[in-house]
Amino acid sequence: MIRISVIIPTFNRLAGLTMVLDALETQTRRDFEVIVVDNGSNDGTEPAMIARAARPGSCPLRYLRISPSGPAGARNAGISQARGDCLAFVDSDVELEPDWLALCMAELDADPGLAGVGGVVIYANDRGHVNAYGGVLSRLGLAWDACEGQPAVSVAAPEDRLWINCSAFLVRAAQVRRAGGFDGRFFYGFEDSDLGWRISAAGGRQRVIPQARCYHHVGDSIGEAADPLIYHGCKNRLASLIANAGRSMLAVYLPLYLGYALADVLLRSRRRPKLRALAWNIRNLPGTLARRRQLNAVRKCGDRELAALYAPRLFPETRLGGMRRRPNRAQDLDGSQDDRIAR
Repeated sequence: MIRISVIIPTFNRLAGLTMVLDALETQTRRDFEVIVVDNGSNDGTEPAMIARAARPGSCPLRYLRISPSGPAGARNAGISQARGDCLAFVDSDVELEPDWLALCMAELDADPGLAGVGGVVIYANDRGHVNAYGGVLSRLGLAWDACEGQPAVSVAAPEDRLWINCSAFLVRAAQVRRAGGFDGRFFYGFEDSDLGWRISAAGGRQRVIPQARCYHHVGDSIGEAADPLIYHGCKNRLASLIANAGRSMLAVYLPLYLGYALADVLLRSRRRPKLRALAWNIRNLPGTLARRRQLNAVRKCGDRELAALYAPRLFPETRLGGMRRRPNRAQDLDGSQDDRIAR
């Protein structure tokens, strides 16, 4: 019986994907299938995955090739094919420890009211420090990684979160579908915080636990964010705010966000992608409002119930100022192969 569907979006990451699948082969819990969703790779991913799926003794593997749709579209494609009652979203550069699935599934089984579980995401090239321990969201709609840069030994207690990074996240399939899945319009950036926010608003609690660990194989250089990343980040965080914020929160913070966005355009460089993001939100407002109506139909938690889960500040303590924490390589798809943007 398959209880867990592990969904892995990928694009031109054959070496990393092989590492991720090898780590899955060592999982102590075995009642899972793997769905690799390929965003149109041209590095030999397709024949390698077809050959691996035919290999005897491996975990069940299905390979889907789709038109480039970014992580959000790829994960939605995986959800549509998933047979498990729980979904594990794992990025193609994240190496799970052997007990990750077992620990997270045990947490879900012990608490029927829990919607999703994550663990500590640790930098693979600096295993003494945390990449993320779930995610943080401010009332302005900005999202960032919780506990980023802290010593890994300092993360010692479970924490409730408004959202959890989909680099490694186990969640009940029914909760994801009830929340409407990922917003396929996002392509890249804020797709995981948007989904987690919707799950929380629909009454699904989410928790990170320190004993579940995985390692994120990312570069350690800081580079300038490419224009497509700025564009997608700015458009997606505004659309997410409009679609998901409670009525009173939206009334207060949408004008503040728009003021912040206009000041950002006027006072800082890289104006074109930011203006394009605002224009996109105007053109696509009907679709965003449809997402809002969909959530309101299942919403159980308003602003007051979620208040403790929002960040106590509007901006992260460390601002990136148009920079990114990962290398931005010219060969990446629109500069966005890296798993994150400068939020």
